Amino acid sequence: MADFTLRRSRKLLSPAELPLLIQPGPIHPEWSEAAEAKAFTFIARVRDRQHVALRCNACGGINAVRINVLMGYNPHCHHCLGTARTTTAEVAGLRFLHRDPEDHKYAFYQMACGHKIRRQFGRIARISTGAGAARCETCLVHREEAEAARFGWERRGRDPKDNISYRLYRHHCGHEQRIAVANVRWGQCDCAGCGQSWTAKPSFIYLLDIRHAATKRHYLKLGYSSHPVKRHKHQLGLPKDAEVEVLRVVAMPTGHDACAMEKATHARLKRAHPEALVPHPEYADIMNVVSEVYRPEALSIFHDTLDRIEAEVTSAARTRNPDHLSTPPRTAVGNDPEARPNTPETPPPAASATQTPAPSQPHRKPRPTAAPWDRHPILRRHWGLTG
Repeated sequence: MADFTLRRSRKLLSPAELPLLIQPGPIHPEWSEAAEAKAFTFIARVRDRQHVALRCNACGGINAVRINVLMGYNPHCHHCLGTARTTTAEVAGLRFLHRDPEDHKYAFYQMACGHKIRRQFGRIARISTGAGAARCETCLVHREEAEAARFGWERRGRDPKDNISYRLYRHHCGHEQRIAVANVRWGQCDCAGCGQSWTAKPSFIYLLDIRHAATKRHYLKLGYSSHPVKRHKHQLGLPKDAEVEVLRVVAMPTGHDACAMEKATHARLKRAHPEALVPHPEYADIMNVVSEVYRPEALSIFHDTLDRIEAEVTSAARTRNPDHLSTPPRTAVGNDPEARPNTPETPPPAASATQTPAPSQPHRKPRPTAAPWDRHPILRRHWGLTG
């Protein structure tokens, strides 16, 4: 079946006006009756002995239809189909370009970014109803390349093992490896050629304020993570309507130090303040952790504990490098989870070994300062926000 554009008025065309080659032969009355019953008007025999020309009563478009299709099936008007596909594409935020000549189920569309994509008609119809969204493969590649470049990686291509969640990346040292896209996005990827494991990478001890208005519950959560925001957004299993705020973070030299200090802190709090612990059944329906959740009345205890940890970290830093001032608590770059740790190009400012760090203010919300190069740019976007 082929379609042709009618460039004249909607009046019935004579055989001489048809943009088709007229085929001589008898015209049977049942052809006209079948065409009228199916919202078409019979015009003439065209092309060959097996085709007839029908005019769509709805749009006036001319369609060449096989006789057996006219008599035994319901012929479609390709002009009406084209209009419907254009409208559906516009509702989905796309522009219909043309059908795929190699597959009748596919067509080419232009996205708002200007790139061209190939999709099934049915897929675009579902998108137009709100079931999903169209994704531009070209923009996706550019975004993944930018995410990789933030942390010293180069996106090389698709995963050689065909895992859709992985890509092939090359580190600045030249080593290539497969990494999950989500891990590259957060910077949680270590080079197997020159890098270190998570235990040797800088980490943070964090204090979270968790509120769930629907059940009127309010808790505190102390833990450690190299990405405190990712920890509460994607790993605690909290309801979407839960409000979470990062009250405080303490930078730790390594993940091993953070793990050891956090475990010792929980053991000490459990012995000294057992009343501050929340039983697991009380929060099991909103969090996927089994311990280390506390009452909000223990906030001052946590601030005092984190003050002590900061002092210990600062003292240890002075001992390791007495020629440089250790990081002042909370507000300095070294205590900022957004700053790039261990960056040779940005050494800490030189100062006298006797200089005293800024006094700790346990009840003031931390405000990170900008670092020359964001080690964790995603944290800058979420710093201080709830949820």
